This record gives sequence, C-alpha cells and structure tokens, in this order.
Amino acid sequence: ADAPAMGSDLALSEIERALGQPLHELFIAIDPTPIAAASIGQVHKATTPDGLDVAVKVQYPGIARAIAADLDNTETLGALLAMVFPGLDSANLVTELRARLTEELDYEHEAANHRAFADYYRGHPHIWVPDVIDELCADTVLTTEFVAGQPFDAAFDLPQDRKDHYGEVLYRFVFRALNRQHAFNGDPHPGNYLLADDGRMAFLDFGLVKHFEPSEVAQFGGLIQ
Repeated sequence: ADAPAMGSDLALSEIERALGQPLHELFIAIDPTPIAAASIGQVHKATTPDGLDVAVKVQYPGIARAIAADLDNTETLGALLAMVFPGLDSANLVTELRARLTEELDYEHEAANHRAFADYYRGHPHIWVPDVIDELCADTVLTTEFVAGQPFDAAFDLPQDRKDHYGEVLYRFVFRALNRQHAFNGDPHPGNYLLADDGRMAFLDFGLVKHFEPSEVAQFGGLIQ
C-alpha cells in the first residue's frame, strides 16, 4: 500500500480518460493525493454526486505493456525452475502465472471477482467486502465503497481477545471462500485488510483470484485427510 505514487495530474487525467467524462461530472470531490499506492495502481478517495464516499483505483499508464513484456520471459523462468526442481511441472506453473497476472491487469475482471465476494459475504457480521460502484468502473479504473477504518497493523496494539477475534475472521474468510465459494483470493497480505470503524474486517483487492471446480476442492479435502 506504500509504493511510490504517480503524479496527481496524471492519475486524475487517467481516471477521466478511462471513465469518459470530466471529473466534475463524476464526483463532487476527489482527493488528488492518493490514499494508497501499490504495484500496478493507486487509490484516490472521492465523493459521488449522491454523497457516497468511494475509493477510486486507477492503473498506472503503461504498466500493462511493461508486465506483458516481462511475461514474455516466463519460458526462461520455466526452464530455470525445471533445472532447480526436476520434479516440478514447470510448464503448468508458468501457464498459471501468466493467466493470473494477465487477469490482474484487467480491472473489469477484478470488478467481477469483487462483486462475487461482496455478494457472498453480504450481511456477514464480521466480514465486509465493500460494494463495487458499477457506473464508475472501466478496464483501468475500479471504484468501490470507501472503508473508514485503520490499517491491519493496528491490530497489534489491541487486547489479546481482539487479536484472537481478527485472527479467526481471517481464517474463516480464507477457508470459507475456498471450501464453500470455491474461490481463492491469491493476494492475501495486510495491505488488503482494514479494521473498519464498525468493528468488521474489510477485505480489498480481488484482482488475483482463482476459481475452482467442486471436484478440485474435494481433492484438496482428500489431501488434508
């Protein structure tokens, strides 16, 4: 969440370009200073004309081309892996890597993943996946409800019973999604978790999601047994 950000003018012009409307028509206010910046995009807080606070994630211009160029070298990576780990099926691993990283660059694909998790956990007392604002999304812009809260690090200063609570919420989120929703969020790290002001834990960023067939999940269960 703390990567170097791109310039505010460039970020705002990218949002405007992707959504195809002037910013003043899309928002009554948008903060030019990002509230977070990660590897392929950054997030700005804004307010819609109906008064809803939102988080607007915009992709860095040119990052998709740069990553596509990097992925052209994955065959070399596969060959190296095969030498280091002779028993590894490196071809399938490299294919999976390319597929997931390519998906992560498509914010419309991410929005679909995000909606699926939001719908699945809607009404949950402890888990919150903020809703996607459909009309403010494009291939390089993703807008969701804004989460008011503290970063995950704040949990370390809480009493032990609250730490235990958030640990259980994390566990239930990961394994319920995999075993019941048959979807796994492949980017689990503290920057994607927030301790919401209402006591729930909010989960963000669903660009890297793997969907499984029920038979595959049953295989996982067999391995555990």
